[in-house]
Amino acid sequence: MANLVKTLKTKIQAFGSLLGQMIMPLIGVFIAWGLLTSFFIPTGWAPNQELATMVGFGIVYVIPILICFLGGYKIYKLRGGAIAGIIAIAAVASGQSEIFIKITGGTAPMLVSVMLFGPISALILKHSEKFWIQKIPSGYQMLINNFYLGLLGFVLLFPVYYLSIYLVGYFIKSLGFLTAKMGEYKLYPLIALIIEPAKILFLNNAINHGVFTTLGALQVNETGKSILFLLESNPGPGLGILLFYLIFSKQETTKAQATSSIPIHFFGGIHEVYFPFALLKPILILALIAGGIFGNTIFQIFNVGALAPVSPGSIIAQYIQVEKSTNSLIGLTIAIFGSTIVSLISALSINFLLRLLNKNVEKKKFLVEKDKKINKNKKVYNENTNKTEISWEKIVFACDAGMGSSVMAASILGKILKENNILNVEISNLAIFDLTGKEEIIITIQSLKDRVRAKNQTAKIIVLTQFLDKKSYENIALEIKKTREKEGKL
Repeated sequence: MANLVKTLKTKIQAFGSLLGQMIMPLIGVFIAWGLLTSFFIPTGWAPNQELATMVGFGIVYVIPILICFLGGYKIYKLRGGAIAGIIAIAAVASGQSEIFIKITGGTAPMLVSVMLFGPISALILKHSEKFWIQKIPSGYQMLINNFYLGLLGFVLLFPVYYLSIYLVGYFIKSLGFLTAKMGEYKLYPLIALIIEPAKILFLNNAINHGVFTTLGALQVNETGKSILFLLESNPGPGLGILLFYLIFSKQETTKAQATSSIPIHFFGGIHEVYFPFALLKPILILALIAGGIFGNTIFQIFNVGALAPVSPGSIIAQYIQVEKSTNSLIGLTIAIFGSTIVSLISALSINFLLRLLNKNVEKKKFLVEKDKKINKNKKVYNENTNKTEISWEKIVFACDAGMGSSVMAASILGKILKENNILNVEISNLAIFDLTGKEEIIITIQSLKDRVRAKNQTAKIIVLTQFLDKKSYENIALEIKKTREKEGKL
């Protein structure tokens, strides 16, 4: 049963990662579209009916097509992107069809459809042509490849069109009904019961990009704003947990890590940096839920809404994308900073109660926290390799999306190696989805280890408690020095 749950969690994380890979590279596009919306729609800063026509074209056509292309590209590079681009024709058109309008009550940007059928079409192309693509007579490759891609794309247009209408149409109708009922009965605060535990299991991409982005875009088309863009992206609960460790942890290492994590989380919007802090004491999930419920309640009371997806979930992005009304601005401010305080106080209260219940055990946990972390890293540090010699020439950091925490971690390790005069080490970062299986050394965190191993069966995997663990990077630098001294390269 435990293995089943573990496998299921890994699969859901991988699915969320794929969703993130289709969305994250386009965050700049969403920001531009959000600014366009902020300025020129009827409720914007500078309403302009003519310029506002670009808003609809962006969310209905351009953004879905780009997402679809990226989904196909992640599966099968340019050929996958090309066939996904064909599929986007059917997906986008289905959302404007009369049948779809009858089912849902209106047109819709088909983000769910392109995120589903773009990768599927690329998989079909990849696995249907792999048996004969290397057997094409010389001189005919371009002709046959292009004709096959075009013909397959043409054939797939029709099932995708009707599946998008009925499958996605009724899915959107069901979710819309659920969302409307939650709004009607004032239940948005309770969504925190799902969001906060899911986030620290790295399922934030699946929730935010897989559900809220789509439904939020529908609400923006109907009302000009959406509360859904704010529910997962609120940095307040996570900031409360980081402040708890910064103020009350007795371990200097933990304090230092919390200090460096706060600006990255709050201003950079990389929420992944607080997940390991919550996992150090899983009961702190209750504090995150309390903060989330408070924030969502304030969003609901003040009728706060954003004009576009808030990603990354930074305080800066929150104020850029939120509706520029007095209610929304005041509500956003109270929700973010209030949820921070509630999360912090809840974490402190939980910790105090635990100490009362088992004072001696809890005290011991605080005293050995640093030793546990070091021992844990050492334990995993020597596992997962069949190779007797490691060259330490190439190190890959792997995270969920490959654009946030792994970039930051690669930069930190690079700086430490430079300070130790260790040269000729190529450090890069990738999304787990993009691992090739040929990497020699991969650095990741505990929650993602199983997915990394599934992508690469032979690499040496170094598992950290979190990507800001500078002590572990210093240990890596020491290990590289020892290896090179033994080889006479220093």
